Amino acid sequence: MTQQYDQDYLKKAIAEEREIARLDLHVRTSMPGGLGLSIDSNVYLMTGHVGSGSGIRTSEILPKWRRHPRAAGALAIKHALNIKHDLEECAVTVGYGPGRRGIVEHYGAHPDRQAATMAAIVRAAIQMLTEKRDEAAALNPTRSKTSRRPGARATHKPKGNP
Repeated sequence: MTQQYDQDYLKKAIAEEREIARLDLHVRTSMPGGLGLSIDSNVYLMTGHVGSGSGIRTSEILPKWRRHPRAAGALAIKHALNIKHDLEECAVTVGYGPGRRGIVEHYGAHPDRQAATMAAIVRAAIQMLTEKRDEAAALNPTRSKTSRRPGARATHKPKGNP
């Protein structure tokens, strides 16, 4: 039995699109308003400075990586992902890197073969970007506040005349 394009499936798809935008583009996103999610619902990238004063807030439409084949294909090309269909197992495998890392999605868990391929591409990109982020964090650890010298902290002057 295959999955249908229902509210839960679309919410998961949009959540994964927002996750990859957060990891890849380092921007904030906003969800479509209301309960009426559809396959054409847009998620917006929030760019610019938001705040008081002369801040400017602009928005662009986030690519539909989980909902449009052309956007998923561009994502696969951008991150050099390898896509393999196994018709005997009824699954698609998307891999990256020199190791045997990859994401396997079964056709039955999605509305059609195309949706399974798009889901595998997005999940492999999310996993790859998460691993890159974690490797960068391990190579460049920051010092915690508890390990700083007490003399290095800022001191406050007492108020009033001494």
